[in-house]
Amino acid sequence: MKKKILLTVIVAAFLTFFIYKHVYHERMNIVTLGDGISTGETAYDVTGYSFNDYLRDYYEETGTVEEYIKEFSIKGETTETLKTKISNNYTLESTNTKIQQAIAEAKILTIAIGMDELNQKNLKSKQIDQYIENMDKILTVIRIYNNKDIFLISLYPTAVLNKEKVQEINRKLKELSTKHRVTYIDIENITENKEYFFDSNSYYLNYKGHRYISEQIQSFL
Repeated sequence: MKKKILLTVIVAAFLTFFIYKHVYHERMNIVTLGDGISTGETAYDVTGYSFNDYLRDYYEETGTVEEYIKEFSIKGETTETLKTKISNNYTLESTNTKIQQAIAEAKILTIAIGMDELNQKNLKSKQIDQYIENMDKILTVIRIYNNKDIFLISLYPTAVLNKEKVQEINRKLKELSTKHRVTYIDIENITENKEYFFDSNSYYLNYKGHRYISEQIQSFL
């Protein structure tokens, strides 16, 4: 009788462990920071489905998303304004969520910033240097609050931001990613696929382009 009871307990424990490992998933927060690329801005001046939304959908299928905070991403955001928001612990009025708290609690944090800021015809070297300096400070502070998965999206060429400058910027972003233990998502060649854009005069991606970025992030998870 004792052997049967012991066997029953062992089987029950094994089944509990099996169910836990295969059914239970840790709930997590996804937080996004950035400019119009992060928000899903389109060529038609409206916000569409972003790579962050696709990433959220990917995890919602398994019921693991606790909270999805995308309101810190704003079209036209610059590294200077983002740096200030983090430093001053900017609060979202709609939810009273503080940016430092959101960063600290994020299991996955994405950063896509620079396309709005640097897409200029006569971009100066000092502007690039300032952008990189700001990014260094932003990533330094973020790492103080968060030691989990951070994804930094690269820049890509546009009609006015030429490939040479983009390569220079991306090389420095990649160095910062290594320095701060951040996963660098290289989409520098995304403009080679015309299917990712609705309008050749706009550097904003369509849903296919955003889905592509999401898939690149997912490949590291």
